[in-house]
Amino acid sequence: PIPLWWTSDFINGSQGECWKPSVGGEKWVVGEFNCSCVGISKCLAAYCKSDTPNVSWKDIPAGEAADATIYGNIVGKEAAKMLGV
Repeated sequence: PIPLWWTSDFINGSQGECWKPSVGGEKWVVGEFNCSCVGISKCLAAYCKSDTPNVSWKDIPAGEAADATIYGNIVGKEAAKMLGV
């Protein structure tokens, strides 16, 4: 089956020599598509690092957690449909 969740990394190409946007403009290009190591950026506040080893879902601001829940529910419903659950 096709992965349910895809991301893409955008690169500001207007800094390089390849793309010349209009004066004052920006040109964003896709650097890669990813479906194997996908995170939800709204959950970054719960990302454990050496300086924040004890963070959790509770550390995500309410608005960000609400958005992440919406995204997670969409993917969960699609996965359940694919599995016939």
